[in-house]
Amino acid sequence: MNLTEAQLKSISKYLADISKLVFATTVLGFFIQTNTKPISVFMLVVGATITVFTFYFSVKIIPNKNT
Repeated sequence: MNLTEAQLKSISKYLADISKLVFATTVLGFFIQTNTKPISVFMLVVGATITVFTFYFSVKIIPNKNT
């Protein structure tokens, strides 16, 4: 499946946005005190892992104009 440069940029931006959302809900939510059920350490680790992987993939699929 060959994607155009514009499509790859769109997918990259989408993955970067997912990374931001997961970070905000899990990692930041772990440190903010609320009246709701607190986020566990396990969820913190899972959220941080998903954040790193989605950000990594968003950077890796950006088209490289040097090739």
